[in-house]
Amino acid sequence: MVVEVSTGKGFRATVSYVQKEHEPNLTNDRKPEIIEKNNIYGNTRDMAKQMRFVANANERVSKPVMHFSVNFSKDEKISEEQRQQAVKSVLKEVGVKEENHQYFIVKHNDTENPHYHIVLNKVDLDGKKLNLGFDGKREEFIKNRLQVVADKIEKEQGLKRTEGRNIIYDPGNEKGYRFLTAEEKAQRKPRDKKISLDKDPNKREQQSRIQNEVKNVLQDKNITTPDQFKQALDRKGVDVRFSENKNGISGVAFKTDKISVKGSQIGAKWSDISRVLQNNSKSIQETKNVSREALEGYLKEDLQKVISQSLSIGYSANVSGFLKNRGLTPTPKGYSYKFNDAHFIIKSDLEKGILNTILQSKALQTKYEERKAYEEKVKNAKPMEIKPVPFLFAGKIKEENLRAEAYNSRLEQEKEKIKQNPAKEPSQERKALINGYIERAVKSEIQVDEPKNRQEKELSRFEQIKAQREEKDQDQEKKRGFKR
Repeated sequence: MVVEVSTGKGFRATVSYVQKEHEPNLTNDRKPEIIEKNNIYGNTRDMAKQMRFVANANERVSKPVMHFSVNFSKDEKISEEQRQQAVKSVLKEVGVKEENHQYFIVKHNDTENPHYHIVLNKVDLDGKKLNLGFDGKREEFIKNRLQVVADKIEKEQGLKRTEGRNIIYDPGNEKGYRFLTAEEKAQRKPRDKKISLDKDPNKREQQSRIQNEVKNVLQDKNITTPDQFKQALDRKGVDVRFSENKNGISGVAFKTDKISVKGSQIGAKWSDISRVLQNNSKSIQETKNVSREALEGYLKEDLQKVISQSLSIGYSANVSGFLKNRGLTPTPKGYSYKFNDAHFIIKSDLEKGILNTILQSKALQTKYEERKAYEEKVKNAKPMEIKPVPFLFAGKIKEENLRAEAYNSRLEQEKEKIKQNPAKEPSQERKALINGYIERAVKSEIQVDEPKNRQEKELSRFEQIKAQREEKDQDQEKKRGFKR
């Protein structure tokens, strides 16, 4: 974990930058995510005004804006919750109090390595300036302090240790940190070479474009061979050139109409690409072991139970809660569902579909009850009286008798119809309605949830590594006779 910092005067420009408002055309998966607004609210302008208002309470602070960036290694397999915990710990370690400071945390998704930005107001709600000095020195030495903070968080939270620090956290030292000795510096492993993007901004832009295209192609789990990889990039205007030796492909280079670049220059070495292709192939093979028929069978049972629970309550039923209880969790892409230790996405709005089915089922019941009430009314209806016709002035009574006879005839016909075809409980119709919906739901598009499957495997692997590391640390501490 690497923590960097800069200071400045303008809140609005910094808040706008971390939200990438200067890049409005980013795709949804690359747009920043707002993690937290603390003691601020609203849009960029609103947040900046609120921070400026608080900062103005201390005129001696000429640069109240503190901008942190917290970067994690792309090779570090930890959960989003663990990363956010580490980010919040940075604020805590530099003395930020949640109830008394304004800050804004944003996650950036446009690079391979997960990284976060924090915009902090150095002036708290009481008008006091946050003490960001280090070792009795001025604020300019905050970068040294952040080395210690990052090292401490890595040790305490079991994160991957970052090589190359000159100052490290040392709880056994009176100050809580210490500088590396000359011998320790000499023993450090040399850092891996960084991606060597060109200094020319135009070339750098082209290199970044190729880098992103390669990354996007490798995210397609159906790409499993070098030929498929090459064809996919060809369609994006990037020519792929392989170099070979007696063992097969040994290197890769990329060429567009504007630039040529080696894979190693943009962090796309063939060894890394080959490993991803192999993992894609393995993932597809694992998915093939799960039959669609078996998956649909289990999904039908779960949906049947959710609908049964929901119908017993009605339209106000907590369908979302019932779905979650059956392992169906809503996501932006659909409903996540686990079957045979594999995660899938059901591309259907299950909650809406179930609520509509409940509504239609209730409508069937209402129609049945209305029909039953009508039948009861007909059964209890009495025929109209046929009056005797007098010798004189009989016209009016004859008309009344004609109407009575017509009514009585209709009444008898209606009673006979009811007798022949009485209203029936709509259980069969309701069953057909529910089964029809379930059948449509399980035939929805179902995709393998690759990120979820990969995350689960990575977390499992991480837990094993963490346990091994803790066991190793404990053994070393026992040898030193050190007790925590």
